[in-house]
Amino acid sequence: MMIKEDNKQATYELWFLGDVFNSRVKCRDSFDALLEEAHECLQHAVEAKLVVGGVEIIEVSPDGKIVESVWSMNVDEFEKVNR
Repeated sequence: MMIKEDNKQATYELWFLGDVFNSRVKCRDSFDALLEEAHECLQHAVEAKLVVGGVEIIEVSPDGKIVESVWSMNVDEFEKVNR
């Protein structure tokens, strides 16, 4: 598990329902792991019968500024795909 250890590396952050859920040093393995975590978060949201909200993976620069959103999905989209 690669967790951000300092502010000198770019990171990916997983946001779930508006809060930071996890952060990892930016690399393909981290992105893949966050996608798996996002799937689990969405599954929990569906099981809790949430109809609003979702997850987002954003890229954060070494100085802590948001660069861009690289992936996102809402609960309703997830339900449609996983029926």
